[in-house]
Amino acid sequence: MIQHSLRFVGLFLLAICSLAFPHATGTSKVAVRLIDPDSVTVEVNANTEELVNATHSTADTGSAMEKSRLFQERTESYLISRVNLTVNGRPVDNMRVVRWKLHGAGREDDFVHDTNLIMTSPSIITLGGSLPKERRVLKVTVNLWPELGVQAISEVSFFWRDSLLDRRWIKMDSPLRFEISPDSLAAALERTKHVEARANPAGTNLFARFIGLGYTHILPLGMDHILFVLGLFFFATVMRPLLIQITAFTVAHSITLGLSMLGIFSLPSRIVEPLIALSIAVVGIENIFSKKLRPSRWMVVFGFGLIHGMGFAGALKELGLPPGRFWSTLAGFNIGVELGQLTVVSIAFALTYWMWKKPWYRAWVVIPASVLISVVALYWFAQRTLGF
Repeated sequence: MIQHSLRFVGLFLLAICSLAFPHATGTSKVAVRLIDPDSVTVEVNANTEELVNATHSTADTGSAMEKSRLFQERTESYLISRVNLTVNGRPVDNMRVVRWKLHGAGREDDFVHDTNLIMTSPSIITLGGSLPKERRVLKVTVNLWPELGVQAISEVSFFWRDSLLDRRWIKMDSPLRFEISPDSLAAALERTKHVEARANPAGTNLFARFIGLGYTHILPLGMDHILFVLGLFFFATVMRPLLIQITAFTVAHSITLGLSMLGIFSLPSRIVEPLIALSIAVVGIENIFSKKLRPSRWMVVFGFGLIHGMGFAGALKELGLPPGRFWSTLAGFNIGVELGQLTVVSIAFALTYWMWKKPWYRAWVVIPASVLISVVALYWFAQRTLGF
């Protein structure tokens, strides 16, 4: 019985630690622009890691130029199939990638030869196509990332030249329809002249969907946050100190999540992500060398929670929050995060609670688990600091 339980705990930790991926959010921004009555462009701002995984580009071999070419070809095919535009029921003609802009690189290319740059840098990829000339209805369906199993929400903006006509939030299977005619475009411009484009949930309960987004940001996608919570868990042999630490962590990350989303205070991800990894390592190392829980540990955990909150904010900032629904969607995301953390604690408790008072629990469970957590966290710290 003991051996089977220990083996299950070990496999559970190994499965978590083996997934050293950044946060996958399942979110995207899609801007549909009518340049003139006969042409359309679609700008897709998406998470690069999700795009690499969705196009199965991690295992490519060959020269840097060849890997770059394959990735861009697959990306073009993927986006055309997943951001689907039809006019009067027919696909838009000649859709293709017309621009690939790398964030912060100050460059826009049709073809980027630097594989490391294009597969790691955030990008805005623009597709272009032709529209038929008759009176028509344009339908947009965004269906990104279903193969990754993430909670997909997309912000779709509709522009006539440089004027924003509409902005809507949709789930992956909710199509949007826009009538394209001089009269309808003129009427839309008049409606938006003095009123900010509305946030329309398009039949979707955004509060509930942001709870789901927050939950999946922990399970299964937030491997670093999972390891931090497990690091707190494995040093607890009674529930009260663990609950105090979890509460301190929750309050702290809620503070910086809100401050970051309001634009009051934040740090760049190149600083936050290594600090998150380092916080996990510190907790794991303390578990190994400290035999008694210090009363002040909750204050250390609170400080680490402030850092993790800025990590959560980084995920939401890639998407933004809908105007008029800021506080409810932010609260939904935070609730989802807490539910994810409680699920992690509940699973760990169910597997180990009967071992807590055993004389071998620390030597056979706490120390090996903490060593594993620390090693993975230090690897993440080096990876995020040195960029390898």
